[in-house]
Amino acid sequence: MMLHSWQTLAFLERIFPLSYSREIPPHPESLRVRRLSWDSDFFQAEMYRLDYLPEGTDAGTLLQHLPALASNGTMIFAEVPTQATEAIRTLCLAGFSMVETRLTYFHTLQHLPEISRPARRALSSDAEFLKRAASGARNPFDRYHTDPFFTEHQASRYLETYIENCLNGFAEIVLVPDLPKPPASFAALSRAEVPGMRPGEKLYRIPLTACLEENRGWHYHLCLAALHQAAENQAIALVMTTQAANSAVVHNCEKLGFRLGSAFHIFSKTIS
Repeated sequence: MMLHSWQTLAFLERIFPLSYSREIPPHPESLRVRRLSWDSDFFQAEMYRLDYLPEGTDAGTLLQHLPALASNGTMIFAEVPTQATEAIRTLCLAGFSMVETRLTYFHTLQHLPEISRPARRALSSDAEFLKRAASGARNPFDRYHTDPFFTEHQASRYLETYIENCLNGFAEIVLVPDLPKPPASFAALSRAEVPGMRPGEKLYRIPLTACLEENRGWHYHLCLAALHQAAENQAIALVMTTQAANSAVVHNCEKLGFRLGSAFHIFSKTIS
């Protein structure tokens, strides 16, 4: 089973009209910036996302729109596919910094390796252990650790809140090692909605994983369990995003049979 277009899958997790691919129809709107209410409340700062940058916009025009957002500690970010070189140049000239490069992989759930280390569904009683894994398995390459806008405490608290929300329904299931001791790793699995999918088609994603030293090697096995779970639910594919610099996860993706779908950069700018 296949999607209509792997281009759709490539843009699955981040729908950004910043791409100037000629296969994407021209966007009718002008430059568009959106306030992120949940993020603003969580980080106690004004957080905005640049959703659309019209082709041909220069840095001066972009900068003219930013002062209207300005308050003490305002942060604005944009997610840009690597092929959108004009947008990247404009953002750089406007003072944006690149804080992360992400790769999105997809798996069509065929020819999966056999499970050799079983996983189980995480329980509410696992919450504190999973929060410890989320904040303890520090990823120095994600935007929350590379962008100086965020403190180490904020990054840890965000990841702890994220996995807690996954346990509370944000994800369909959180998988942990089926061991007699408390879990020190996890892989969350959730449904993904993509425009243009046929009725009844299911697409899954892994939104968050973490693995402490106590569960060394379990990232591979939990991702494999997630692949089997998606296949059992008759999904057409599963996607997972990681940082380009995260060689260990990239290695596991390739070992598990994932294929690269897309690459994009995250740019941010603090207005004070």
